[in-house]
Amino acid sequence: MESFMKEFEHLKIQLKDIKSATNNFDEAKVIGRGGFGKVYEGELSCFKGHSMVAIKCLDRKLGQGKTEFWKEITMLNRHTHENLITLLGFCIEGGQMILAYELASNGSLDSHLSSTNFTWTQRLKTCIGAARGLSFLHDANGTKERIIHRDIKSANILIDANWNAKVSDMGLSRIAPANQPYTGLITGPVGTRGYCDPLYMETYYLTKESDVYSFGVLLLEVLCGRLCSIYSNGGIQVFVPMWKERYEQNKLQEIIFHDLKQQIDQMSLKIYSDIAFKCLKKSREERPTMPHVVEELETALEHQELYEGVTLTNLTVVDPLSNRSESEVLKGILVNRGKTVSRAH
Repeated sequence: MESFMKEFEHLKIQLKDIKSATNNFDEAKVIGRGGFGKVYEGELSCFKGHSMVAIKCLDRKLGQGKTEFWKEITMLNRHTHENLITLLGFCIEGGQMILAYELASNGSLDSHLSSTNFTWTQRLKTCIGAARGLSFLHDANGTKERIIHRDIKSANILIDANWNAKVSDMGLSRIAPANQPYTGLITGPVGTRGYCDPLYMETYYLTKESDVYSFGVLLLEVLCGRLCSIYSNGGIQVFVPMWKERYEQNKLQEIIFHDLKQQIDQMSLKIYSDIAFKCLKKSREERPTMPHVVEELETALEHQELYEGVTLTNLTVVDPLSNRSESEVLKGILVNRGKTVSRAH
């Protein structure tokens, strides 16, 4: 235990400093609430220097305990990536369990789903960032350790001042071996209704594909401009089955967020929707890996940017077929990974 605590010594923050940063937990400093408790905004000095931070106070009455608390600290301290939220410190004094993170000033993805100002291009970039973060967790630094998040949802994707997506909330995550394609764990199902992999709920067998399913739901939320479920008449209504039905019936236009319909390049939409619904396949073996999801989303973005007339200097142009005629080159534009992307007007 002593060596365990020594590993996190640099992250320890005193309660008096937390109180000073939040003006003694002033309600005016609250920037968020959830199943864990409250989140405050404040300025704090930590091991990375003085900065604006988000201070999450875990409320044990709401089900958060020491296990989740230490798991969050362990995971985020040992695994860092530009698309994972950065843990800046923690405090465990006077019965308080507090975590301090980098401030994601644009809040969580769920709060932007129905925004008419959140463009299709911005949505694609946000999804790509989140997918890269989850892909990293599934094979952290190419090690033999795989992290399964277990609670991927739009509320757990935070967005910083530059609109970079950050995967957050690692308290429910589990570690599994990464040396086999479908290794998993037997564990009681946890997560959020609507996002949970039905196969995991049925079998209690957790694999990285369970996260992939949840990410597919998130992708559809971004496309449809709404959360995957609502509370109605004392129960919960989940829209995922209806969304799948519309896709299978080639009636995708019926569920796309109305403000996006005039923005989306049709090839971008096809690539995006195809990969989203592949994530929801019943069979784990039919679901894509997260690196493949990243690749498809990047291709969807390339099509969208070409559609919007982005200058070619912003793309990496690759033409390995140096003997192609000029007319052949004009028919399509070879972009990174050697794929031909035609203008889809």
